[in-house]
Amino acid sequence: MQEGVIAGIPAVEVWEWTAGEIAQQARAASERSRREHQAQAVLAAGQAVYTGHVLGSKKGKELPEVYDCFPFWTEEEIRQLKAEKVKSIMTRWANSKRKGGEA
Repeated sequence: MQEGVIAGIPAVEVWEWTAGEIAQQARAASERSRREHQAQAVLAAGQAVYTGHVLGSKKGKELPEVYDCFPFWTEEEIRQLKAEKVKSIMTRWANSKRKGGEA
């Protein structure tokens, strides 16, 4: 964090801002921070999965979803991630050679 800066507002300028502008800037800074933590969580989860595969197999156990381990996603974002996962599974199945119950 920069010295003399709070939520992206230089301390010397804060007296020139209205309460609404300060609140809006604080919300924007909070959202930026949340998005940065999301990106870091995805990297951390990827590293954890890689480490797990290197050190041993899953042995039939599912790994938790990144949004279950890190609290940086909104409910809407979680719904979108789940929908994308289902869509990906369905697309892979549709493109596979195992259509129509063939083994």
